[in-house]
Amino acid sequence: MIVFACIAPHGDLGDIPELRTAMEELGRRFDAAAPDVAIVVTPHNVHVDGHFAVVTAAYVGEWETDRDVAQALLAADLPILGVSYGGNVQAQSEMPLDWGTEVPLDFMRAERVVVVSPARDRPLEEHIELGREIAGNTLLRAKRVALIASADHGHTHAADGPYGFHPAGAAYDALLLEILASGRLDFLPLAEHAEDGKADSLWQLLVLQGALGEGAHVDMLAYARRSYFGMLVAEVSA
Repeated sequence: MIVFACIAPHGDLGDIPELRTAMEELGRRFDAAAPDVAIVVTPHNVHVDGHFAVVTAAYVGEWETDRDVAQALLAADLPILGVSYGGNVQAQSEMPLDWGTEVPLDFMRAERVVVVSPARDRPLEEHIELGREIAGNTLLRAKRVALIASADHGHTHAADGPYGFHPAGAAYDALLLEILASGRLDFLPLAEHAEDGKADSLWQLLVLQGALGEGAHVDMLAYARRSYFGMLVAEVSA
């Protein structure tokens, strides 16, 4: 069962003290929930055309993978593939650690992890369905699961940033904050601004939505902009 869920940034937190403080608090709440496994949905691991991806390697960086949970997710009735790296014997393989996984796990020290990549070329509704699969899977219901949506938001806040300026970046972030405050977890309206705003969160948020349902409660811990993109820390509970 899902005992903890959150939206956590994966950008550099070094020059924004309020975000680091919020992430430290998120880590304390994670520890209090005592999950057996953390499922990290990250946009910065391997990308597979037309498919979701689940890491089946024995390790992701230093983190041991819960391969039973990984295999359970691969049984979902969705276009989803297992991916590994390095050693041909899966028990000896190690997937490189992407920053979308690394930054949240710096604060939420999981016993075991499962890393999932969304699929931006798949329908948005399938991401919601993947979340439902995470919540409803028989094996996962027998474990204490933490679900981490690794997510930075609009990336077009600054003309000198790598994506330039577009008002959709601010519009995306403003709508996200409105949704989180509304008491109804429906992230689909963000799609209107996601492309022009170069958002890096919609797909992970939809997985979270599917897992927790639209009536989830959000405890906002911090929101701030760093240079050209927005970062947000929140705990979300069903």
